[in-house]
Parts: sequence; structure tokens; C-alpha cells
Amino acid sequence: MTSIDNLTIIGERINPGFKSSKALLDAKDLDSIQQLAVLQEEKGAKYLTINVGTAASDDPEFLVDVIHKVQEATDLPLSFDYPNKEVQQICLENYDPGKAKGRKPIMNSVSELRMEMLDLIESQPCKVVLMASERMENGEKIANTTAEEVHTTAKRLTEQVMQRSGDMENDDIFVDVALGPLSADTESITRQAIDSIRLIGADPSLKGIHTIVGLSNLSVMLPKQALDGSLLKVQLESSFLTMAMPLGLDTILGTAGRNYQVLDEDNFVYTGFKEALELGGFKSILRVQELYKTN
Repeated sequence: MTSIDNLTIIGERINPGFKSSKALLDAKDLDSIQQLAVLQEEKGAKYLTINVGTAASDDPEFLVDVIHKVQEATDLPLSFDYPNKEVQQICLENYDPGKAKGRKPIMNSVSELRMEMLDLIESQPCKVVLMASERMENGEKIANTTAEEVHTTAKRLTEQVMQRSGDMENDDIFVDVALGPLSADTESITRQAIDSIRLIGADPSLKGIHTIVGLSNLSVMLPKQALDGSLLKVQLESSFLTMAMPLGLDTILGTAGRNYQVLDEDNFVYTGFKEALELGGFKSILRVQELYKTN
């Protein structure tokens, strides 16, 4: 196994989706939240997610306090994870690029269902995460169910971004192809994500944009250990990276300091992961279970 040097990690921990982080956010413990930001930087994060949950709408002053507190302690650029134009506007207006060495923040998440969010890039320079897993068609929200649909949506969204801002470059764009729990993946979402990354990575018109996934989603609801004694969750996440990075994936929303690896072809978990993706449907879930269950 070899460690992964060319992987950009957006530190995900300032987020109520994690029990320990939720406790800090609920208590409005700004000092501990600041320490969490510093810890992620020390462990190799290149951006830091800011998501304070419902407080973003219920108590916007707390959101502003978190942004300021984090920027007091680290010069990493921030990524604001809200599918809401009003909240994003607060985030972008209170972000100080001077404290991030002039680097732009990231606005996450823009989709065809929320095109009004693109209004913000005209006045607030930022990078954007485009959600290519859904599209708007004839006024209706439709989930993309094939890699081709994800790729087409990614191209359309990228064109919209470029039309809105003459200063935006491909390097400012991240396309999220969506990733869900492997333990419940009867619809081959994981395979679709990999195929989507392949199509986007091979498209000359999208050269230079970044593809991104929320990698921690993959191992939700799975035990920590595999039958061979290895750490199942991190090995499955590493399996995805081993397969997807050569196709163009270069960024993850993930846990800084996690032992992500490029796995050998005969690695026990990687072998099972590849076979599960090939099987598809319920057989895929059964194959994943073979990595940690005895008959």
C-alpha cells in the first residue's frame, strides 16, 4: 500500500452530522470548535467545512461567530455547506480572504434545483461545488440514475457557472457525483459514481475541473473491522479512491488524518469491493457482508 499525496481533503468535522461535533455546536462552544478547526489543519486538510446545522437559519449570528473564530486560528480557506442562498450570502460576506492568503472560499452546494445561488458568484468571488446527481426537467426534480445523465448535468451546470462569471475558471469548479452507503447500495450508486468520474475526467471540455465525493458516506452502517483484521471502513473508502483517482477524482469531503491508502490489487477488502460493484443489486450487498461476516 502507498499513501495518497495528491488527494485534496476538505475537512468535514465542523458539521452536526458527527455526534461529538453536534455537542460542540449545540453548546455553542466556540473555543472547542476553533480547536477542531486547528486539529484538522494539522492533520492535512486543505479546506475546512463550516456547517452549523439549523442554527445557520435560527441563529445566524452564531454562524458568523464560528466563521470569525475559525479564521482567527487558521488560514485555510473555508467551504460553506448549505443548499440555501440566504445562508450562503451570510457566509460569503463574513469570510475574510485576507485571512486565507487571498484564497477563495467554496460555496457548496449548487444544483439545477437551486440556480439562484449562482447570483452570489457575481459579487462574491468563490469556488463552487456543483451537485450533478439531480437535474431539473420540465419544472420537475429528477434524480440522475446513469453516469451519462450525471456527466450531461455536470457539463450544463459548468456552462451556467461560466456564463455567470467571467472570472471563474475550471479550477474553481468541483463536481459532486454523489456517493451513498455501500451497505444499502442495491441500485449501483457506487458504480455510477465511478463511471461518472470516468466520463467527466475524459471530457476535454471539462479539463481542469475537480470531481469530489463525500467519502465518509460510503462506509456508513458498516462495522469497523474486516475478517482479515484490517479496518473495514477505511479500507473500503481507500478501495473507492484506488479505483476512482486514476479516472480523475482528486478531492473528497473527508476526515483529515484518516489513513487513506492506494491498495494493492490483491488486497482482501479491495477484491471484495470490486466484485461487489460488478455484481450489483442485492448480490452486491451480500458480497460486502462477506468482508466482515462468517457463514
